Amino acid sequence: MSNPLFSRYSQGENRVTASILAVFERISFSLVERILQILCEEPNQALLEVKNQIKVKGAKSIPDGAIQASFAYWIETKVVPNAVWYGQLQEHLKALQEYPNIAQKKLIVLTPDDKTPEAVTQLNSPLVVWASFNSLANAIAEVLKTDESWLTSDFPLASEQERFLLRELVQMFLAEGLLNSGKSDAVLIVPARGAIKDYENYSVYLCQPNRSFQKVEYIGFYHNGVIDRRIAKVLAPPIESVVLDEEGIEAEALSNLDDTIRASLRDLVQKVKIDQAWAYRDTVKVFLLSAMDSQETIQLKQDIRNDLRNDAGKPYAFTYGQRYVPLSSLIKHPMTISELLNSA
Repeated sequence: MSNPLFSRYSQGENRVTASILAVFERISFSLVERILQILCEEPNQALLEVKNQIKVKGAKSIPDGAIQASFAYWIETKVVPNAVWYGQLQEHLKALQEYPNIAQKKLIVLTPDDKTPEAVTQLNSPLVVWASFNSLANAIAEVLKTDESWLTSDFPLASEQERFLLRELVQMFLAEGLLNSGKSDAVLIVPARGAIKDYENYSVYLCQPNRSFQKVEYIGFYHNGVIDRRIAKVLAPPIESVVLDEEGIEAEALSNLDDTIRASLRDLVQKVKIDQAWAYRDTVKVFLLSAMDSQETIQLKQDIRNDLRNDAGKPYAFTYGQRYVPLSSLIKHPMTISELLNSA
């Protein structure tokens, strides 16, 4: 029997954990696997094997196929920062190590902290992985991406029902105050093969209407294998949904907009109309940003090169959907993404 979707446990940790598991129970295994791969930074670690013509040593027959799994991923959840207890993790780890006949084991410590808890560092075990709720929300955003990259990848595509469940789970994290907790300097990094041109030409970031983001003060752009050295300041709360034409920006639904913001939207509409840009007459979410040469835009010393590699030595993208990094790490002017992540 399925668990209730959003648990009624009174204790926060139990409620959040049970809700995560209830959603995972209702979505495809391939999506759960992908989320766990992102959280554990193991993009090639398959939890389920599907094989044709499997050979068994000593066997006199060969079955046509097999589906095999042998893993244990345990979750320890904390809903307030600095709450991880070394003794508890040590006992969890001991039990996991003694868990029989399991090839792949992980203890995922899920917390709202902005850096690895000291207890996890002290354990120094490859079986223990720390992840923040920000990281889990980012992983969910990545599996829900709607750009064209899914056409050339083996990653699963979520159904509408799965998208709804995972979005509701992230909304629960927001309602519980688990996202961006203790991380006020988070910078949103977005994939920007096309968006970087919008920023260069119009000082905006445009995306799907009502797309969920954490509240941030800065946005960075990942394109062509680098995080762009120009980190734009968000000048106003984003406009969640607007038809980008003259009638759309004057619609009654936007009647509460500040006059300065509306003037900026009018200017944007005129520019994209003249340029015949893709966004004209589209319904979009709009972030108004500081211009590239503005004093409000942070200018790093160089673009940050993506040097990330998987276990097979092949490069993979820093983000397909959205990701957050500390501003304090960006302004150390790292040359590579590995350097950026290690300083976070």
